Formats: sequence, structure tokens, C-alpha cells
Amino acid sequence: MSSPLDRYRLIEHLIVPDQAAAYWRGYDLTLDREVVIRTLVADDPRAAALREAARSSAMIEDRRLIRVLDVIDVPATDTQPALIAVINEWVQGHTLAQIMESRQWQPLDIDQAVGIVWEVAQTLNRAHQLRIRHGRLMPTSVVMTDAAEVRIVGMSIDAVLLGAPHEDLIRSDVDALGGLLYFLLTGKSPFFATTVNTPDDPEELPVAPRHGEYIAAPSDVRADVPAPLNSLIGRSMIEMKRPRGTAKIRNLEEFLTELTKIRDHVDPVAIARDSSLFMYWGLRAVIALAIMAGIGISVVAYRQLFVGSGTPQTQSVVLATPTPSASSNLGNLPPRVLPITSVTSFDPFGDDNGDGKADGITGRERDALAKNATDASKTTSWKSAKYNSADADGKGGVGLVLDLGSPQSISSITVKFGEVGAPIRASVSNTVGADPAQWTSFAKAPAGKNRVTLRSPRAVTGQYVLLWFPKLPPSVQNPDKHQVRVSNVIVRGQQ
Repeated sequence: MSSPLDRYRLIEHLIVPDQAAAYWRGYDLTLDREVVIRTLVADDPRAAALREAARSSAMIEDRRLIRVLDVIDVPATDTQPALIAVINEWVQGHTLAQIMESRQWQPLDIDQAVGIVWEVAQTLNRAHQLRIRHGRLMPTSVVMTDAAEVRIVGMSIDAVLLGAPHEDLIRSDVDALGGLLYFLLTGKSPFFATTVNTPDDPEELPVAPRHGEYIAAPSDVRADVPAPLNSLIGRSMIEMKRPRGTAKIRNLEEFLTELTKIRDHVDPVAIARDSSLFMYWGLRAVIALAIMAGIGISVVAYRQLFVGSGTPQTQSVVLATPTPSASSNLGNLPPRVLPITSVTSFDPFGDDNGDGKADGITGRERDALAKNATDASKTTSWKSAKYNSADADGKGGVGLVLDLGSPQSISSITVKFGEVGAPIRASVSNTVGADPAQWTSFAKAPAGKNRVTLRSPRAVTGQYVLLWFPKLPPSVQNPDKHQVRVSNVIVRGQQ
């Protein structure tokens, strides 16, 4: 006798929470794709709630939500009772629990943690507007895909099959979002201990410290957690003592509003490495002009403002090598996208020929893929080799060189990473030097979001742009390896 499940091949058990329910990884033979199959005995008391959860979850239109593909009634057989089967799409990636375990529970950068939870909060807020709750959001419920997208598992369904930590599902979701922030920022889990994990998830998560009946504030675990973020987590979580004079977060819309304010504050817009020096000399120049108003003083101020004093060593490098100069006549014209004539990988400390010496500018790091970094395609990217350590196994980094065809005045550089964002240092020159330190610094940004815009306080002119990645992030696909992926680069300025 045929069964509606015959089109699916069951590959492995993921979770068996009780005798009536099971989670499977399966394969859809008809559509040639992997799926997740949740089954429940049809006469189980949870059956009606499961049907409603699957139906309501399918109503939410959000790419970050792992979709319900079908709900199937499976008739009883001689060896098996009647079942309800909920079919979900399967995505390649790793849960937040797996990613944090691969980092040996080291916290994420603040902007990265905020960005991930902001994505989750947006989806849950959209669901709450439709009166739909997740109910059981945990570090194992959020997947970072191989394309560095945030995807949410088990909307409404997991709360039915595995149980919800709180009867009030609105408060449960608000509490869980605060808990996710806490976990990513500290590497410690404030979640209840009865987590049911898939075979690839860690057996248990490091437990958050407590002060009596309350969970310790994240700032007690990690000193650099900003005060607004510390307050938001305290106002969101049920088991945390909220800061004096503040009110509990009541709903997802309020949580998302507060988190968006914080996200806008920590979003990494890069500042040039020597910006403080620039501001210092700029202030001196303005004062001199205001007081003296002399042409001679103006010339000195101009030179100090746009050339900078620098150390004697820095000046000797500028004199010894062709370097870009600051542009002073851009006027008020808006910046435009500059054409990139070619892209090459930059691996000056590699040893492709195996002679035991660094290859210099002839080194190559998957050079054949370098063009993918500027082709504007969402499906292609340049990716470095995979390394055992963040410093590229001792090389100290890898990079890309963009050729603009001729010297151009550059005002900003936008980099979109294919996975997790890496720390990045952008430099400009009129020649391709073998040592990244010899290029003129444009701007830098820390690791974090998968899209950053680097801006210098002043436009800089040069033909070549070096994007240097001194530390490589863990690969999402293989968290024990390190790799950087760049899917798109845009350079703006004046031609």
C-alpha cells in the first residue's frame, strides 16, 4: 500500500523528543531536494495545535523564515499508527550554537551580534503583527546559511512539539531575543537547560552566571557591552533584574525599535586610521586662518591639513615611493561609481613556488576567482583558501587589488562579504607594492557586518585600491577553518 510519504526518503533522525514525535532529515525524491520532516502520532493531544502552527507559520512571508512546504496525513499501517507529517525546507548552514562552539565560546563583535538578532527580531515582529509567535526561540533555532543569511527554524511548531518555556508566548519571544543577544555577546547561555539539540549541536552550552535568583547582567561578563545594549537585555529577559528606573519591554515592536537605535549606533562605518591627526591639524589650521588671515599662514595650514605632519619615517616612505595625493578640487559634486578595469588577488606573503621565500606581488590567492568580487552577481564571490588559523596560517592576511585604470579621486569603498564580515584595511597607491604597509591608508573597519562602507575624511587619489584582510573569519560551512569571501565591491569618487 502506497503512502503519501513515499516521495520522501528518510535519511537520519534529528530529534526524538518523545514516543509520539520525531524530527527527520529527509530527501524529496520528486523535487530533488533535502527537507526536514516532523512527524506526530495523529491521535496525540498536540495534533490540532501542530496543524494550526504549521498553517499559521506558512502565512508569514519573510525570506528569513524556513518555510513550511506541506502538511501530510499519513494513514495507519500494520506497523505504524496514523501520523501527521510537517515538511519544511532544509537549508545548509550552522546554528548559532554550533558557530559559538566552533569559536570556543568566544563572544562575537558587538555589531555582529546586534546585526544577527536584529534580523531575527524583524521576522518575529512581522509574525507577531499576524498574531503568530515562535514560542521556543533558542540558539539552535537560528541558522547562518552558507550564503551568510539568517534563517529561523521551527516557527510555532517547535513550541507545540517540544514545549514552550513560558505560557505567555509574547513574553517568551521577547525574553528569547534578549537571551540570544546575551549568548552572542558573552558566550554564556541564559536559556533553560532542557534544550533538545540536533546531532550536530553541542551537548550543552556554557551557563550564564547568576546573582542569587537573577541572571548576571551581560556587562558583568563582558565589560565593553554598551550601556544601552546592557539595559535592553535587562529589560527584555524575565530572569534578569532590570536596571533601576526602566520598564520591561512589552512586545516585539518595542524591542525592535530599541535594537534598531542601537544597531544604527554600532554599524561599522570605517574611519581612516589617521583621522585624529587629521582633526588636530584641521583645528590648528582653522584657528590660524581666523586669527592671522595671512596668505603665508594659509599655505602652511593647507599643507598641514591635506598633507599632514606625520613622523619622519612616514615622510621618508612618501618621498621614496609613488603614492596617491589628496584631492582638493572636488567641489560639491556627488560621488559616482568608479569603473574597475580588473581585479587580482594579493598574496605577498604566500609561497606558491615552494622555495621557502615569500612570493611578493607575484603571490596568488585563488586569483581565477578574483573577478567575482566585482561582477555584481549575487551567486558568485571571491573566496580565499581555507586556513587553520585566523592569520592565514602565519601569513598575516590576504587581499585583493582593484585596478581603476588610471588615478581616480576616491571617496568611499563599499565591501559586501559572502559570509561573515572580516576586519578590513583599505589602502590606495599609484603602483602595486609588495608590502601592504607601504600603501597609503584610506580607511579600516573591524570584523562584523557582512556589508561595510569605508570612508576617508578626505578624497584620496590613486589608480590601485588594496583591500587587505589581516584576520580571516571562521568559515560558515566549516567552522574549524578560516576563510574570507567577498561577493561585491563598489568604489565611489570623482572621475
